[in-house]
Amino acid sequence: MNIKLSIAALVLGGCLLPVAAYSADTTKSAVPPSTSETGGSAIKDNNRADPAHRSAHPVDDSWITTKVKAKIVEDKQTRADHVDVETVNGVVDLTGTARSKATAARHVTLARQVQGVKSVKNNIKIEPADTAAASDKNSDKSRTAAGKSNQPTKDTTITTKVKAKFLEDKAVSGTNIHVKTVNGVVRLTGSAKSNEESAKAAELAREVEGVKSVSNKIKVL
Repeated sequence: MNIKLSIAALVLGGCLLPVAAYSADTTKSAVPPSTSETGGSAIKDNNRADPAHRSAHPVDDSWITTKVKAKIVEDKQTRADHVDVETVNGVVDLTGTARSKATAARHVTLARQVQGVKSVKNNIKIEPADTAAASDKNSDKSRTAAGKSNQPTKDTTITTKVKAKFLEDKAVSGTNIHVKTVNGVVRLTGSAKSNEESAKAAELAREVEGVKSVSNKIKVL
């Protein structure tokens, strides 16, 4: 009787060993892959952060850029500076020149106030007031000689305000209609979906202070 029990125990033991081994192998395969396997997603994120990467939200970025420019030209401390604004995926890049560190910092403060701005890059260079004035004078002379604007700062302000009006009005495209101002004359180009949109754009442009006339060259698609 004891011999039969021993034989049964050996048989059962031999069957259980492979099962246990299989269970151990299964446990090992359930371990999550190593972090090195997620390198692809990390590279993708790095590419998105690349400054050269194009905007994934061009309409939103255009709206932010216009709003920041409008704040700059409406602010007494910053309107005399020559600062350019570019927005990519909510990140505002400020370049150009300011007359002091205080006004450069003011540009950053104004940009951060705009809804949708994630961060602001301050690449503004400081240019003394005397140097800036001389530069403006020479620039105005060259523009006048070439038949271009002799009031570039005012024209930039007008252009920015017209664009801001387009972005605020649902009846007008803020991205398909382009605006350029020379000596108070606003030139509208680009495309509109209807004659009504084209007429509305011209009407909004005329409402901006400083506009002498509007040249409507918008094409109706």
